Amino acid sequence: MDASDRSRYRDTGDIDDTRQLSLPPSLFENSPFDSDEEKLAWEYYVRLVSSNVPALDGPDNPYRHLSFVALSSPILRETIVCIATEHMLNFGMGSVSSAAQCQQRMLRTIGRNLQLVTRPGTCVTKDVASAGTSMVDHEAVLTAVVLQGVVIAQSEDGVLEPHMRCASFLMESLDYFRHIPRSALMRMTVQRFAMVDLMLAFSRQRRPYAPRDFMLFRPDTERWDQSEPSFHKMTGCPQPLMCFMVQIAHLACDMEQRMENDAPIDDLLTQAYCLESELRLWGAQYTEPIPDDCVRPPLDILTECFYWSSHLLLARRVFRDPTRSPRVQHLAHTCFRLMDQLSTGCGPDSSLPQPFYLAAREAITLEDRNWVRQKHESMTAYYREQQRNMAMRLTEQVWEIIDQTDLNSLATSRAEKRIKTLDEQSCLFIF
Repeated sequence: MDASDRSRYRDTGDIDDTRQLSLPPSLFENSPFDSDEEKLAWEYYVRLVSSNVPALDGPDNPYRHLSFVALSSPILRETIVCIATEHMLNFGMGSVSSAAQCQQRMLRTIGRNLQLVTRPGTCVTKDVASAGTSMVDHEAVLTAVVLQGVVIAQSEDGVLEPHMRCASFLMESLDYFRHIPRSALMRMTVQRFAMVDLMLAFSRQRRPYAPRDFMLFRPDTERWDQSEPSFHKMTGCPQPLMCFMVQIAHLACDMEQRMENDAPIDDLLTQAYCLESELRLWGAQYTEPIPDDCVRPPLDILTECFYWSSHLLLARRVFRDPTRSPRVQHLAHTCFRLMDQLSTGCGPDSSLPQPFYLAAREAITLEDRNWVRQKHESMTAYYREQQRNMAMRLTEQVWEIIDQTDLNSLATSRAEKRIKTLDEQSCLFIF
């Protein structure tokens, strides 16, 4: 089945299948919607979009549950309607003008709520949260702001950085960097903030906004991966592995600063070798041979993609191995082999873009680059997120820089600086 066939399947069969979900008529006895179009968009989100946001859909999908909570929260309802209209637009439904109106209305509502949040004394502490509704209002604003990443991924002209800075402020105000939210929906929001913050940090080659002592940055498999909502199932990346990636992000920035100032890096390399050893110990199962007749769940394959992408980031941004080095090429090919096993539309592949485009920029042969282009076209034809096209254009620019670079260390260093500048200036975000 080629990309066009997959696209037609997504337009018809997939949507028809999701209509099996029963929505009780009593939900709309006192309709909160201003128009039939808004109600249609909300239903579209429930039946289709909510299944694509987490890595693994299921009956307890918190993104779907959020849509029902949103019926009594204007800021969440408008956010969900906006997500749905942008998604529908990419599938040839709706109009650009109505999608723009939804987005403008949503941003105005978020802006008004943020003005209330920033007023002195409006954010209650965790200890008195149960005594009033202020905390709930602040949580709704935080969730709406964090979900802007889903909106932005649908279009090519969105910028997520201001939203993440705002979300970081709200996380601090609610003390969620140090305390676990009580509700499953807020745990979902905090988890998504953590992963988006980290993925955006890698995309821009900078540190995450969240502090290093953020509770989600401390390994705790029992709490975050084996309770609902499961961090692993929501993101495709086990929470302990994310913690390794956070350390890689900070080490990469530390290394960059030291090298720019011609300062010693021996202690950082020692930390990096220790981190690499711990990472390999955690992922020891991925170095064992897999029987030919073994059928692996897509989520397991996605998890291994994140694992080897972590090694790739460690090699490229901390140890500063060049793209053409045998280690980097081996890691890239390992990622490509795994990603090729994730059939387009299998579900967990909706969370594949970040490791995919990180590995894609390391392709140096025509064969590898053609595979990357074909995989990109296949995923984009199915999921239609416009930021994927921006990611592919950036990948092509990186390839052009690599092809123009001589193999001496000075030229390689200059090429890396050019690539870093591209990343810093990019508006790219997709997760």
